[in-house]
Amino acid sequence: MSTAGRNYIGPYRLIRMLRASKTCQVWEAIHDLDSRKVVIKTLRENYIRDKEEINSLKHEFTVASKFDHPYVIHVYEFDSFRGVAYLVLEFAFSRNMKMAIRDGVEELAYWTPKIIEEGAKSLGYMHEQGWVHCDVKPDNFLLDTEGNLKLIDFSIAQKKKSGLGKLFGGSKVKGNVQGTRSYMSPEQIRGAALDDRADIYSFGCTVFELISGKLPFTATSPDHLLDKHLRGAIPTLQAAHDNVTPEFSSLVERMMAKDPKQRPDTMNDVVRLLKNTKIYNIPPRKPAALVEREKAATASGDESTSTSGES
Repeated sequence: MSTAGRNYIGPYRLIRMLRASKTCQVWEAIHDLDSRKVVIKTLRENYIRDKEEINSLKHEFTVASKFDHPYVIHVYEFDSFRGVAYLVLEFAFSRNMKMAIRDGVEELAYWTPKIIEEGAKSLGYMHEQGWVHCDVKPDNFLLDTEGNLKLIDFSIAQKKKSGLGKLFGGSKVKGNVQGTRSYMSPEQIRGAALDDRADIYSFGCTVFELISGKLPFTATSPDHLLDKHLRGAIPTLQAAHDNVTPEFSSLVERMMAKDPKQRPDTMNDVVRLLKNTKIYNIPPRKPAALVEREKAATASGDESTSTSGES
C-alpha cells in the first residue's frame, strides 16, 4: 500500500490498485483468514490524517452498511489500521460506467436499456431507505461487460426528511455545496433542500452521456458550467444521437427539467416510464463477444445432443 509502504491493511492483503482519486485509493484485496475477495477504499498519504476525509469514509459506512440490494454495492466495515482509516466493500466489477463510455458507447448500446433500468432501481432503493445520493454520475456506477450494474460511493449522501419535513423539501445541504459540476441539479447548486428529484436530474445527465458519449453541458469555466445547469436550455438527446426515439428523448429532458416539480417525483416513476418507452428506433446489434459466446453455447449444446443420441 503506497500510503505506508505495506502490502497489508489490517487482515487484508492488497492485490492491485483499481483506481485512485485526489484523496482516495481503491484496492482489490483478499482477507488473510478466509480468502474472501473484497475492495478496500482508503486514503492517500497526504490525507490519512485529514479529519474531513476520515469522516467521509465513516459517513459512507453509516449510510450504506445496512443496504441490501442486487444493484447496490455492499459496504461491510469501517476500521483503521496503524492510523490509516479504510472501508471494506463487496468486490464486484473493476470498471465504472465512465470508463466504459470512454471505450465507446456503441459497445454499450445493446445493454443500455438494462443499464438504465438497473441504475434507476438502485437509486430508487436508496431513496426508499431514506437517502439522497447527491453524486450520481457515470463514475459511480460499476458495470460488467453484460450490462450488470452496481451503485457505489455514498460519501456525500444526505438523509431525507420524513413526515412534515417533506412538505418543505428534502435535505438541506450544510456548508459548502458538494457534488460533481457536470451532473449537479439546479437546487443542489443553490444549496437548497434536496429530495429524490435531485438524483433524478443527475441520473438524466448520466443517461444522456451513456447514450450519446457526450456530457449534456460543457463550458469554458466551472462557473459557466454551473450557470448552464441553472439557466441553459436543456439539450435534446435525439439531436445528439439520431437513433433515439422522440419519446425517450422527451423523458430524459423531463428528468433534466430545471424545476424539480416538472421531473418525475420518484425513481419508481422513472422505472415505470422506462418500461413503456422504447429507447432506440432501430435495436442495437449484439456485441461481437456475446454473439461468439452464443455460437459456442449452441455448438456445445449440439455436441451434447449428438453424444447423448449415440448412447
